[in-house]
Amino acid sequence: MTQLHNRPALPADSATTSQRSLPAWPILILFHGFPIIWAMGALQFAPFALAVIMAALMVLRGRVMVPLPAWFLAALVVWALACATQLPDAGALVGFALRWGNLLAALIILLYVVNARDRLGQHAILAGLMTVWATVVLMGALALFIPDVRLNTPVGMLLPGSLTSNELVKDLVFPPMAEVQLPWGAPEPYIRPSAPFPYANSWGVAYVMLTPVALATLLTVRTWWVKLLISAGLVLSLVPAVGTSNRGMFLGLGIALVYAVFRLALSGYWKVGLAGLLALTGAAMWLILGGVAEQILGRQEYSDSTGGRLNLYRQTWEASLESPLLGHGAPRMEESVGVYMGTQGYLWFFLFSYGLVGLILFVGFLWGSTWWTRGVKSPASIMLHSVPLAASAIFVVYSFDIMQTCILVTVLGLLMRERIAKARS
Repeated sequence: MTQLHNRPALPADSATTSQRSLPAWPILILFHGFPIIWAMGALQFAPFALAVIMAALMVLRGRVMVPLPAWFLAALVVWALACATQLPDAGALVGFALRWGNLLAALIILLYVVNARDRLGQHAILAGLMTVWATVVLMGALALFIPDVRLNTPVGMLLPGSLTSNELVKDLVFPPMAEVQLPWGAPEPYIRPSAPFPYANSWGVAYVMLTPVALATLLTVRTWWVKLLISAGLVLSLVPAVGTSNRGMFLGLGIALVYAVFRLALSGYWKVGLAGLLALTGAAMWLILGGVAEQILGRQEYSDSTGGRLNLYRQTWEASLESPLLGHGAPRMEESVGVYMGTQGYLWFFLFSYGLVGLILFVGFLWGSTWWTRGVKSPASIMLHSVPLAASAIFVVYSFDIMQTCILVTVLGLLMRERIAKARS
C-alpha cells in the first residue's frame, strides 16, 4: 500500500517552513509499529512514550493550535489530577498514573495530528491505521485456531514474578490469543478472539472504530489490487467478529454504517450510498437468516451478562453518588459480583473515577468533536465521521484501552484538520 504515502515534493522556497514542520514518524511508528509493539508486550506503554516525544517536538516548534473541543479533553486531564485525592491508598497510585497517562497521551496525539498537517497527510495516517486494522483482523482470525496460546513477550519476561502473577498485568504483558469461556451448562467453550488485545471486548471496540477507516481507505485508493485486498479483509473480518459474540460491537458498527450511508446519499454520492445500503442489507440478512445472530445471542442462555451488567451499573451509580464531584479516583471491586465498579463501560469509568464533572468533560469532548466536525463533505471523511458516532454508541457498555483511544483521537484529529482548512480557505 505504498501509494498511500505519496505526497508532492515541497518547493524550494518552502524549505524553512519544512524545517519548522512537525515530523510524521512518531505517528507512523505508533501505527505501523503496532504489530511489533504488541509482540514486545509494550502496548500499554509505547503510546505514552511516543506521546512524550510528540509533546517535546510541539514545544520546540511552538505555535500549537488547539481546536475548541480539545479544551474539554485538556480540562479532563487536569480535573483527573484533583480526583487522585480520592484514592483509597498509595497502592492505587500506580493504576491511576497509568490511566491518567493514557488520557494525557490521547490529548497530545490529538494535538499532534492537528498540528502536523504539513508532513503528515491523510493518506499516510490512513495507511498507518490500516496496519492496525490488518493486525486486528489477522490476529483475530488466527486466535480461532490457537485460542489457548499466550504470547511470551520481552517486557513480560523482564518484569518480576510478583508483578506478572497479577491477572491484569499478566494479560497485558503475556497477552492471550483469545478468551476461552465455558459458562455453566454450555455444551462447549466459547472461543472469543481477543488478540492483539487482552480481551474480546477490546477487540470489538477496535473493530468498530477501524472498520469505517478501512471503508474510507477503500473509497480513497485507486489501485485495483489494493481495493481487492481491503475488500477481502473486510469479508475475512466477519469470522472473528462473529466469534467475539459482542452484541454491542455489532450495534455500534450498525449505527455508524447506517449513518454513513444516509450521509453519503444526502450529500449526492448516490452510487456509494446505494452500494453501502445493499451491503448493509446483505449483512443483515446473513446475520438473521444464516443463524449468526442466534449464535451470538446463544451465549446469553448460559451467561446472563446483560443482567449482571445492569446490576453492576446500578451499584456503580449508587456508589458514584457517594462522591459525585471528584468520584473515587479509580475503579473499585464490588465483592457481591466480583467485578470492579467503573470498568464495564467508559461512561461508568469516568462517572465512578472522576465524578460527574469528569463524565461531562469527556462527553463534551466526544460529542463536541462530533458536532464541530459535522460539515465534512468527501465520501472518505463522511465515513471517518461515523467513528466518533460509533464511539458514542458503545462507550456506555465498553471501555476504551489506550490503543482504541489513540485510534479515536487520530480520526478526530483528521476531521478537525478538515474543518480548520475549510475555515481558512
